Amino acid sequence: MKFAKQTSRNGIIALNGILLVVLAAIVLSENHTEAQSTSNHRYLAVPSVANGITTGIVYILDTTQRELAAVAWDHNQNRIKTLGYRNMTADAKSVLNQ
Repeated sequence: MKFAKQTSRNGIIALNGILLVVLAAIVLSENHTEAQSTSNHRYLAVPSVANGITTGIVYILDTTQRELAAVAWDHNQNRIKTLGYRNMTADAKSVLNQ
């Protein structure tokens, strides 16, 4: 019985050592991802809810370009889905022309 406990303990120690080496290799790898620079744009994001959309909606406004987009998470396709887009400058011009 003592032999089985010693073998399983050695196996767990060896497995932890291997996992530690794999983790170190991943962390120290040269491939680093960097976010895109948005120095020319300012964004405002507002969470919201809507009927029929269980994940909720996020309205994203680019205050520099005056563009508004509504997005939601699509669980079936595992991606962000664009629900709508508006150009606020064009909308403002159309109201003034009426």
